[in-house]
Amino acid sequence: MAITFGMPSLGHTMEKGKVIEWLKHEGDAIAKGEPLVVIETDKVITEVESPTEGVVLRIVVPSEEERPIGALLAVLGAQGEQVSEVELQQMLGPAAVQAPATPAPVVVPAPMAVPRADVAARDGGERLKISPIARKLADELGLDASTMQGTGPGGRITKDDVLRVAEEAKTAAPAAPATAPVATTPAPARGRLGVSSTIPLHGMRGRVAERMFQSWNTIPRVTEVMQVDMSATVAFREAMLGQWEPQYGLRISLNDMITKAVAMALRRQPRLNATLVDQEVRLHDSVNVGIAVNLDEGLIVPVIFNADQKDLGQIAREGRDLAEKARAGRLQLDEISDGTFTITNLGTTGIELFTPIINPPQVAILGVGMVQRRPIVVGDALAIRPAVYLSLVFDHRAVDGVPAAHFLQEVKRLLERPQDYALS
Repeated sequence: MAITFGMPSLGHTMEKGKVIEWLKHEGDAIAKGEPLVVIETDKVITEVESPTEGVVLRIVVPSEEERPIGALLAVLGAQGEQVSEVELQQMLGPAAVQAPATPAPVVVPAPMAVPRADVAARDGGERLKISPIARKLADELGLDASTMQGTGPGGRITKDDVLRVAEEAKTAAPAAPATAPVATTPAPARGRLGVSSTIPLHGMRGRVAERMFQSWNTIPRVTEVMQVDMSATVAFREAMLGQWEPQYGLRISLNDMITKAVAMALRRQPRLNATLVDQEVRLHDSVNVGIAVNLDEGLIVPVIFNADQKDLGQIAREGRDLAEKARAGRLQLDEISDGTFTITNLGTTGIELFTPIINPPQVAILGVGMVQRRPIVVGDALAIRPAVYLSLVFDHRAVDGVPAAHFLQEVKRLLERPQDYALS
């Protein structure tokens, strides 16, 4: 019996997905749990497995097309089974009006003479193993992935392999002859605005744009700012580094300590550890802190789960591992899902104060500025101490000003008494 395969829901904020690559063709046998298709969401590119064993009878949606959650992508069934056009139209239902079924067999014209990397084969007929993000990068750079040697598991070509080949090609490019005439480009007419390049709003960049537009236009947000004296945390860190480095095997940063303090404050002030879904505020028993990571393609937020229960070494190690995976395009869906609160830190860029945009369905986000020496009133005197501005942006539908202020006060109290959080 034919089974429909629809666009899966790969996160509670996902509304639609894009088919990046079919890993099986019509007529191919497939096992249950075997990767079937590569899907791009607003957060990640991931392989989706087949829900059943059988044969790919029809591929309805070709590569590079988007569909909403639940939309029919393919039909699976038993060997020798057939799906007529009438049956296919019935499976498509009302969506057939907007997205007509593609007659079998589906043929997607290649944009270049080089076959698409994920489904290409080497000269000897061997199937090419390449990650989805590496394949996309190779296409964008105009490189033939079938000639590359992969360094990933099982010889899989990774993003780093593609970047290495691109750099080697750039280095090997012959220099222009010294006697070659220098072409001159006429200056643009006065008053004309030239365009040097464009950045299309699609893929991850497009999804980020959509999510931020949605957040900005649908959430009644309020910002509360508090300055925190960081002298105790800075001094405590300096004193403990000699013990922490051999104990944890890495150097604890101020950001790690802020993450730990925030996680403990969320446990003590649970109104901020929440999401707003289906007209109800859901307070969560797990404190899952998302750490915003900037990529060329956009912003992604991997999650440190149960952060309040982890020591500084675990938080530091997981944070670094997640950031490296994000930059290499290797994050898994479960590493970016189910966050309950987000921290975004621009301190390393010299930003003192900013108001971030809430990451729905979460109800709050904390912006952390640069820790720097500032004048602070201590008693009746003025002292110069390291301090930081914390900007809490929250959804006023879910949280009122006083609970939000209590949360900031708790973060401030912890950071000014590091022994209360850094040793647990």
